Amino acid sequence: MDLAKLDAVASAELVRTGQASALEIVDAAIARIEAADGSLNAIVHRRFDEARREASCVDVAAPFAGTPMLLKDVDLAGDPFFNGSEVFARLNTRLAATDRFTERLQQAGCVILGRTNIPEFTSAPVTESKLHGPCRNPWDPTRTPGGSSGGAAAAVAARMTPAAQSSDGGGSSRIPASATGLFTIKPGRGRVPLGPSGASWVDITSAKGFLTRTVRDFAALLDVVAGADPLETLAAPAPLRPFAREVGAPVGKLRIGVARTPPGADCLLDPDALAAVDQAAALLADLGHEVEDAAPETFLSDESRAILNAYWPMKVAMRAVAAERALGRPLAEGDLEPLTLAMLRYARKRSMADVAALLLQIRDFSTRSLAWWRSGFDILLTPSTGSVPPRIGALAGRDEPAKLAGYRWASLAPFANITGQPAASVPLYWSPEGLPLGVQLVADVWREDLLLRLSAQLEAARPWAERTPPIHA
Repeated sequence: MDLAKLDAVASAELVRTGQASALEIVDAAIARIEAADGSLNAIVHRRFDEARREASCVDVAAPFAGTPMLLKDVDLAGDPFFNGSEVFARLNTRLAATDRFTERLQQAGCVILGRTNIPEFTSAPVTESKLHGPCRNPWDPTRTPGGSSGGAAAAVAARMTPAAQSSDGGGSSRIPASATGLFTIKPGRGRVPLGPSGASWVDITSAKGFLTRTVRDFAALLDVVAGADPLETLAAPAPLRPFAREVGAPVGKLRIGVARTPPGADCLLDPDALAAVDQAAALLADLGHEVEDAAPETFLSDESRAILNAYWPMKVAMRAVAAERALGRPLAEGDLEPLTLAMLRYARKRSMADVAALLLQIRDFSTRSLAWWRSGFDILLTPSTGSVPPRIGALAGRDEPAKLAGYRWASLAPFANITGQPAASVPLYWSPEGLPLGVQLVADVWREDLLLRLSAQLEAARPWAERTPPIHA
């Protein structure tokens, strides 16, 4: 049996029924990482010895017994975590506590094999930090797997593990999913806990999730980690039934609006992005949905970009605090990469009044945006990215061509981070040269159930899980 082809649900079933042991499943995943990661640089910290010990005593009745899992930016007590930054590596930062998210994964039987490559402070749509070097796309190693969950995406696409933890504060799950032919949903605000290392009311654009090859894997993993955390004060309402039961459930006839331009329309989408969304729109119409050209005015404006450009430096400043406390001084030239340092300096110039005005703008933007869904639309369909994955280094420059390429690549995702809506990236399109490009589905607040039903319908109509990149284990 080729364990690399199994998704997480199937892998756990082998353990539960005694057809394989958790240790056998974990050892096979470790072998796949050792075989493929030299070409991709997806894994930056390996805890194989600990994983083998944990696999040997896993509860075989757990829903994900023995399932190999990789972490990106959630805490596991005692683990090194450098946030993709040389300054944290110099400090040899170790995590003091385990996040609720990670606890729930381990209680469900998942075995943590290591940590994935990220850009510095998870603050870029590509994964090319000075600390760890560039992560490469298994569909074409000269191209990026996206960011900031680039290492997670490369590992799952190359079949090292069936799933990996991701996070999304401005597209950081959906962009890599688009780049590597994977499925993901950015959950709605408060659906999945961020603590104790974070909190939804502090980091209002971010959500933790997964990159998977199948919709059913994502749904079942979401069931494991979702739910209120008593240490947080913001939580989504409990679903009416387990998310896993939405896979294959009737979808009904949906009203779907289609957007074919990036917010602000500073530049046009690439032909592949247009082809991806047109093919998806045609498929949805064939499946019986009402599809029309329509989108919230707020999505089409450049306001979401302006909001994220103002809000993200605050997140950088929050990440910088721990390093500054350890160093006993402010971070300065030479401590951070130029883009990260520029955002930190921007944040230091903002006043409390500036922050208050920004939060009020986010509230107003969200109210205006959500009115579109309340007017009778169920789903907004867009490309997940405005182009196929760029070449490594293509977005590193600060000249206008690089800025435009970066905007085209990543500008379609942040809207849902600001409003707190759930949004999926579904891998339905591959370019003529064999590069993936996902389509984005944005639902109303806390309607992950609807996204899972619709995504499963698309998966059944146009399966993608058997597609294998040139570099794979």
